[in-house]
Formats: sequence, C-alpha cells, structure tokens
Amino acid sequence: MSPVASNGNALEGQKPQAKSDRPSVEECLHGKERKVIIIFGQRGSGKSYLAKKLVEGENRLILYDTLGEYDNGVALFNVADFRSFFLEHYRGDFRCIYNPLQPEKEFDAICEYAFDAGDLTFLVEELDVFCSANAVSPAFANIIQRGRHSDISFIGVSQRPFGINRIITAQAKIIYSFKQREPRDIDYLCSFMGDEANIVSELNQYEFMRWENGKITRGKV
Repeated sequence: MSPVASNGNALEGQKPQAKSDRPSVEECLHGKERKVIIIFGQRGSGKSYLAKKLVEGENRLILYDTLGEYDNGVALFNVADFRSFFLEHYRGDFRCIYNPLQPEKEFDAICEYAFDAGDLTFLVEELDVFCSANAVSPAFANIIQRGRHSDISFIGVSQRPFGINRIITAQAKIIYSFKQREPRDIDYLCSFMGDEANIVSELNQYEFMRWENGKITRGKV
C-alpha cells in the first residue's frame, strides 16, 4: 500500500496544525521569509558542517540523509516507520533524520509528507541525485516552487553546481559554494551570478562564496 493517501494528501484525515509563532533558524539568520538555500562543495570542504549550523536550532526538521552525516534527531530507515513517526509528531516539534535504503524511490513520498505538513525545514543531502538538468519530479517541484507558501524552508546540499535543474537555482534566495575547480561548475554559477562568481575557484579550504539577491560575499566555516 502506498504511504501517500489516495487523494494525494499524505496527511489525509489528520487535524491541520495551527501555524507556529516561533521563528525558525532561517527566520533568525536571514529574515522572516522562508527560503530555498543551496550549498555546493566537494567532500571535506565544509558544506555539511555549514548545513548542520544552519539547522542546529530548528525544531521542526526533516533531514533526507543519504550519507549518514547527521545524528541530532530521530533516525528512521523506511517509509512505513517514517509515516508512523510523522503522523504522531507532525503537529508539534520534531527532528527527523531519514536514512533511505532506496533514496531515489523513496524521495517523493517524503516530499509529499513535508509539503502537506508545512511549517518546517526540509534538508536534502546529495541534491543532484533527485533531479537532473532536464527533470524534477512533481512532488519535489512542489517543495521548491510552492513550499514557501506553506512555510517550508528548503536546504539542498550537493557537491557540484553543474547539472542542478534551473528550476531549483532560479528559486534559490541564497547559494553558498565552496571551492570549485571544474570549468563547467564555474561557468554554471557565472551564468546567473555574473563574472564575479569566478572567485569560487580562488577560495581557500573551508572558505565559501555566498550569493544573495545578486550580491556576492565571502565567508568561512
């Protein structure tokens, strides 16, 4: 049986949750608007450390953790257990770390639960596994394009920019990139950030470029 209700609402029959008055970590760091945030960086660059810092105070959080990078939350390993946990806790606070056994096959179901619940942060490791330059699933597109209307912040983490669907980067309000060496990755960033993004090839270890609203700054974890 599918973990998603027949009418497409993963939380069918559940009492809707009143919106929380508490600020999320993204509201504290970057203002009240929910955002799409992308982090690029090679292994060992500091990208997962930065992602952990962004969500360390978030009380309503789903982590789609394909790499086993996270431990500050309840770890779940199949959709049935996720459904049971989520239906019990989604009205309140929760930190759920989902370690999928079949990452691509299970991803859309978790997207649907996140979208239907709303008022949360959804972090996805290995973002490039779940999209291509030419395709994004409808369930994932809902998170990216409509999630902010349901008070959802999305944080996507990937090694390389090249090949990430432009639907995602076009919706991103903030993009972090650690050092990039491949010309295709640098050209991809420059295609919408401008030539200033070339500094991404000059970054030192643990240093990142941060792009927001057309402005590029540098920082370090």
